[in-house]
Parts: sequence; C-alpha cells; structure tokens
Amino acid sequence: MLKKISLFFLIFLVVSAFVGFGAYGAEEVDKSITSESYHNQKGLSHFKKGFYNLTPKQKKEEASKEYGLAIQEYKKALAADPEYAEAHRNLARVYYVQKKYLKAAEHYKKLTNLDPYDIDSYLYTASAYEKAQKYDEAIAELEIAKNKTSNPQIIEKLDSYIEKIEQRRQ
Repeated sequence: MLKKISLFFLIFLVVSAFVGFGAYGAEEVDKSITSESYHNQKGLSHFKKGFYNLTPKQKKEEASKEYGLAIQEYKKALAADPEYAEAHRNLARVYYVQKKYLKAAEHYKKLTNLDPYDIDSYLYTASAYEKAQKYDEAIAELEIAKNKTSNPQIIEKLDSYIEKIEQRRQ
C-alpha cells in the first residue's frame, strides 16, 4: 500500500512539475511579446474590423468607433516605442482612410525618417499631402525619394507622379 501511495505521490509531483513549468513557459512566451507589438496587433484587429467588416456594410458609425480604438492602440504602441515603424504605418493608414490627410502624412513622413530608402513611404507621404492639397510638399517628398534610389525606372515613375501633381496644382 505504501508503494502505491509513493507511486501516486511521485506521479502527482511529476505532473505538477510539468503543469507548473508549462504555465511558466507560457508566461515567458507572453513576456516575449513586446508592448508595442501587442498594441499594434490590437490596433490592426480594430482597423480590419472597421475597414473590412463594417465599412462595406455601410456601417460608418461603427467603423468610425473601430478606427478610434485602433488609433488608441497605435498610440500606445508608439508611447512604448516612438520609433516603431509598423505602428506609424498603421496609424497613418487609419488617418488616411478617415481622410485626415495631414495626420496621415505626419506618420508616413516619420517612416521616411526611420527608413530613408523605403521609397513607398515617400509615395504614401506624397499621396497624403496631395489629398490635403499640399502640392508643394507632395512634390518635395517625391524629389527626396528620387535622391534615395539609382534605379532609372523608379526615378522615371517618380517624375511621372510629379508631373501629375503639377498638373493638378494648376
């Protein structure tokens, strides 16, 4: 009988140890997710719900609430790490969708500072400025982008964008 109790106790200890270590391991995994990443992911979830689920169904008020929640989460991510590029990109996207073009441009511009050779960030910044009818700023962003690449096809495409903006400006 004593052997059975000892065997039961040993099994109990082994199982408890695994459960305890399992919980500890799970806790460590959660800690490995940074605060900025966590808030960025929550923001993406709100943005996607608003943009993909509510906006197509003409539920503008509900979508607007989701965008507001997304903005709060992205701001928390940026409070944790002001240079967190993904949060700037996602925050700019929400502002752009809300037609808050100058706010969008501000965050796209921060992306160009964080990665000066990301040509897409200059394009997004220029697009936001153009939508805000800040044509000189839009052209300036595209001119800067031209200096960040030696690819003639990209330079040609940027020149064509500049030309289109100049036509709209007149």
